[in-house]
Amino acid sequence: MISHLKTTLHCLGVLLLLVTGSVPLEAQPEKTEYASSSPFSYDMVIREGLSAIEQQHNREADDSQQLSSLVTWYTTHPLIEYASCVERSITVRFIDGSYVVLFDPLSGTSESVIGTQWPSIHQRYLGHTNKTAVILNPAESMYGHHQCQRIITTLLQKDYSIEYLANQAVDVSYIRNNLSASIIYMNTHAGYFDVDGDLLADAVVIATGEPWTNETEIKYAEEIQNHLIVKGMVGDQGFVTFTPAFIEQYYSTNPFPGSLVFMATCYALADSSMAQAFLNTGASVYLGWSQNTVFWTNSRTSVQVFHLLALGVPVQLICRMIRSGGFYNWLFHSKLMYIGDGTYTIP
Repeated sequence: MISHLKTTLHCLGVLLLLVTGSVPLEAQPEKTEYASSSPFSYDMVIREGLSAIEQQHNREADDSQQLSSLVTWYTTHPLIEYASCVERSITVRFIDGSYVVLFDPLSGTSESVIGTQWPSIHQRYLGHTNKTAVILNPAESMYGHHQCQRIITTLLQKDYSIEYLANQAVDVSYIRNNLSASIIYMNTHAGYFDVDGDLLADAVVIATGEPWTNETEIKYAEEIQNHLIVKGMVGDQGFVTFTPAFIEQYYSTNPFPGSLVFMATCYALADSSMAQAFLNTGASVYLGWSQNTVFWTNSRTSVQVFHLLALGVPVQLICRMIRSGGFYNWLFHSKLMYIGDGTYTIP
C-alpha cells in the first residue's frame, strides 16, 4: 500500500513537472531563434506583414482599413516594439532599436525594378557663369529621365552649370557633400518618420538612390544612431533615406547660397520639417507637394515650374497657377506649395 502510494506520488510529481515545464520548453526555441536573428532578416518580417494583409482583405477593402490592419499586424509581432502610421507612411521600430519606414506600402506598384541592376549615371553640363544646378533623379529606373532632360534644357538656356545624377549615383556621400548649388531639384520617394511612436510625424524623410545593404548599419552607424538617416522601403527594396537633421548637420558650415530647393516627391511639404532644414542652412525657397502625388503629374508640373521660373514668373504665383496640377492630385488634396521667398525667379 505504501509502496503503491509512493509510486503514485512519484508519477504525479513527474507529470506535474512535465505540465508546468511544457510552456517554457516549447517557447524557448522560438525566443532563441528571434534573439539570434540578424537585423537584416527584418525585411522578411515586413514582407510577411504585407502578404498577410493582402490575404486577409478582399479587393473591396479600402486603403485605410488595410493600413490599420497592417499596423496591427506589425505591432503584435514579437520582433517589433511598435508600428505607427502617419498618412500613408508606416514607421516600424524593432526591438533592437532599428527602424524601417514604409513609403505607401499599399500602392500596389511593383517597385522591385529599382535596384542594383540599374546603372549609376553622373553627367555634367558646363555653363559660362557661376550659376549651378544639381538635378537628382534616384527614381530614374522607375520614372525615366524625360522631365529631367527638359529641366536641364531650360537651365542650359540660362547658362547654368549642371550636374545630373540618377539611380545609385545619388548616394549618401553625394548628398552629404555636393548640394551647395544655386538650384537643387530631386525626383524621388518620400514619406513620414515617427521616431517615438506617438502617431505624429517627426520629420519628412527623402530617399536617396543608395540601396540599404548588410553593410549599411556599420558604414553609417553614427548617422543612424543620431537619426540623420533611416531605412526606407519602396516596394520590396530598401533605400537609405535622409532626414532634416542630415541637412542641418552637414550644411551648417557649408550653407546653401540662397538656393531654390524643389523636392518633387510625395509629402515634401506635408509639414515644414525638411523645408526648415534647408532654409535654416541658407536656402531661399523650398517647393514641394503637400500630400501624395502621381508621377505623371509630378513630372509634367516639374517641367512647367522651371519653364515659368525662367520666364520670370515668381514662385508664389506659380504655386497659385498650378495648385494640384491634375485630377489625381486633387483627389489626394495635394497642392504644390512653397516656404520661403515667394518672389524667387530663375536669374
